[in-house]
Amino acid sequence: MRDVKNSAKILTLRVHLGHLNARTFKVPLKWISRSALLAWTLLAVACIASTYAIKEYVSERSARPELVKELENEIQELKIALEKKGTTPPPATSGTHDQNIKADAMATNEKPNPAAGTAIEGKEGVWTGLAENVVAPPAGNTPPIKLEEARIDWQGKYANFAVNVLYREPGKGSQQGHIVVLARSNDLVFAHPEGVLNTGSGAFLFNPNKGEYFSVAKFRVLKTRFGPFENQKQLSEIQVFLFDLNNNLIMVQNFQYGNK
Repeated sequence: MRDVKNSAKILTLRVHLGHLNARTFKVPLKWISRSALLAWTLLAVACIASTYAIKEYVSERSARPELVKELENEIQELKIALEKKGTTPPPATSGTHDQNIKADAMATNEKPNPAAGTAIEGKEGVWTGLAENVVAPPAGNTPPIKLEEARIDWQGKYANFAVNVLYREPGKGSQQGHIVVLARSNDLVFAHPEGVLNTGSGAFLFNPNKGEYFSVAKFRVLKTRFGPFENQKQLSEIQVFLFDLNNNLIMVQNFQYGNK
């Protein structure tokens, strides 16, 4: 190493390879110091960006639980698509419903493991929050769909509700319509899906046409998220309404939780 100027130092490298002539390389030390400074700067920027990204993610997750639900639904749809990939699709069945209705991505032929959840019998009649054009099923009529194995998974102040939707006559077509779910407490009402509740100027509580679309030939899982609740006992019951595409009420079933 030798000094060229007081402020400029050069590192001299001499490389010997076998019997060949030695080769000499000269590298100013200021290049090395600048490279090190640049590397430390990039590392600092990466750390700051990572910290900001994690902070934003945590903030979005806590402020927008519906975004997490949308992502979970997309993951579920991808899993179902991968499971069905490579299988031969079943033959089309005749029916009176519009063939242009989108396929239900949440439908599946595989039944999940049972979990906790206590179902109670649906009450006689229909809750008065329904519109006048909603037609109730005849008394004593057995609905083509039944709900089984309702379960609640609490995550903090939010209740993740899931229930199995089964078609009573598999192999004989499918049932299509809309689902509306209400989670009720003494002073709160949460609804699924988002936007199904009418505004204060509406004559009735919710619009069945804005319910979650479904098409079930065998089995599917209904999943939704309600909250926030002050505590788990605040959730008194969950009501599941199933309508056909003509707004005829197929069935309504209540699931009891907490204290009324």
